[in-house]
Amino acid sequence: MKSTKLAILLFMLISVSLHSQEFDQEFLDSLPDDVREDLETRSETRAQEGNETYRPYLYSSKLSQAEELLTLKDRLEKDLLDLERRLDTGENLTISEELKLYGSDFFNTFQTSFMPVNEPTPDSGYMLDVGDILQIQLVGQDDYIEDFLISSDGSINLPDIRKIIVAGLSLNDTSKLVKSKVNSAFIGTEAFISLSEIRDVNILVTGNAQNPGIYTLTGNSNILHAISAAGGISEFGSLREINLLRDNIIIESLDVYDLLIEGQYNLKKRLRSGDVVFIEARKNIVTIDGAVNRPAKYEALDDQKLITIIEYANGINRIADLENISLERLVDGSLQTISVPNDSYFKAINVQDGDSINIREYPYRQAKISGAVLKPGSYTMAAGETIGDLIERAGGYTENAYQFGAIYLNEDAKKVNELSKEILYQEFLDNIIAASQQNMGGNFDLAPIVKLTEKLNNTDSNGRVVIDLLNDSTIGLYSVKEGDELFVPERNNVVYVYGETSTEGAVMYSDLKDVEYFVEKSGGYKKFADNESIYILHPNGESQLYRSKRNIFERSPKSEIRIYPGSIIFVPKALDESTPRRLATQAYVTILGNLGIALASLSAISDD
Repeated sequence: MKSTKLAILLFMLISVSLHSQEFDQEFLDSLPDDVREDLETRSETRAQEGNETYRPYLYSSKLSQAEELLTLKDRLEKDLLDLERRLDTGENLTISEELKLYGSDFFNTFQTSFMPVNEPTPDSGYMLDVGDILQIQLVGQDDYIEDFLISSDGSINLPDIRKIIVAGLSLNDTSKLVKSKVNSAFIGTEAFISLSEIRDVNILVTGNAQNPGIYTLTGNSNILHAISAAGGISEFGSLREINLLRDNIIIESLDVYDLLIEGQYNLKKRLRSGDVVFIEARKNIVTIDGAVNRPAKYEALDDQKLITIIEYANGINRIADLENISLERLVDGSLQTISVPNDSYFKAINVQDGDSINIREYPYRQAKISGAVLKPGSYTMAAGETIGDLIERAGGYTENAYQFGAIYLNEDAKKVNELSKEILYQEFLDNIIAASQQNMGGNFDLAPIVKLTEKLNNTDSNGRVVIDLLNDSTIGLYSVKEGDELFVPERNNVVYVYGETSTEGAVMYSDLKDVEYFVEKSGGYKKFADNESIYILHPNGESQLYRSKRNIFERSPKSEIRIYPGSIIFVPKALDESTPRRLATQAYVTILGNLGIALASLSAISDD
């Protein structure tokens, strides 16, 4: 990262390069050894690069690129570790057996388990039709029991009673009708109606059936029975779109997944002679494997989301690495990987025919918890377990736990912190170079910026992640990673004030008091204090900038920044205009972060 000021541009216009610039020896001697060496190296590097003009946007751009590279590196490392583990254990590295299409074997057992027999049905809603045989018993003035076949015109012919049309009526409605006719014809006679024998029906099973053709079934059959009679669905047939047609109109549809996954058995239509059962062609076959509870191939309808396929697979198991999801798709003849960064994308991505989803399993990891918990120590955590699970493993908090001041350290965050600090440090070196060129006449003091640069260089990257332990939803969403550490301090009733104040150190906390109050309790500002750039580091790791107007003609505004027990107030020394305020802000925040961790730990030790 290259940094400069307008002065460097002006310096370049008069054709004086850094390469030819000789640093004042007295200035170099005044620098700390490590800063001096880095400064000379940086100067040579910039001279070789031709003094490229500094562009501020490059800082965030390079940092973003570096974060992406770190993420890729971590993924590659995980894959290599998994490969090494499999080699060490002798695990078979060949491609596993191809997953079956979910539901494809359903009809293999259906014939023996669900096929209806030609016996009377107890279902009073059964719809009568030509060929059914009713048994009618009369008790009373006339006594007899006899079977009556429903004739081709849909009627039965009872003695001494005209024809009764019953085809198309339910068994229950037919019973009521016959009883009414008997009561009108015979005084004191009671009628009892039942189904003696169910009709046969001839239906056509076509489309993508295993054995398309015309089949004879009982009148109590439905779509499922017809498919089973035809040997099930062919390799190319759909489990999701099967239609029952009567007079060329779809009167009922079957989605086998409704039955297998949802447990919905809503087939109400009985087959009639002349019906057609048509099995559509398969559409979208999607494979899902890895850390799901039922890996398989699934048939997806058009425009279905990835989340639906995961639900078909009975969800994700506890060892799923939700940041390591692979979706391979054939695009224009070539296999491509579609980015699925995390589970928040499950509801946004439409699956397509041929998609292959792999949710990798994440190995168990070690995480540490210390401080104000009942059982501090190191714990083995499964994939998917959260900060909340870690706290539960440790038995929960002690009475004096200060959740707002919790410190959570993460290795991934540490890598980003290290990278950010290094880029920032190089920017500071560039600033010293530029300032030294402008200061050949000794117009301003470079000591403050040099001192700040040295502090930045000597600050360790801690990898702290800002968390809110008081928010159950937050701690329930953040998954624990390998090497994570959680420190829960005990509450301490002090506020720390450092920097350009008369007395540095701890001030007793007072509720609802502002920054000016605590600075005043520390003896007030020193002469060269930068009261326009006061940095507040809260116990949870968040930082804020506080500006205080000290114009004698104005009242100091009331601060909207709340101070908490354990907050750090840092008043820096004023830097001259050679140092961009942005750089100073980033440096102070970086330095204060470590100070906050140190003070929290020290407080915990002193309270014991």
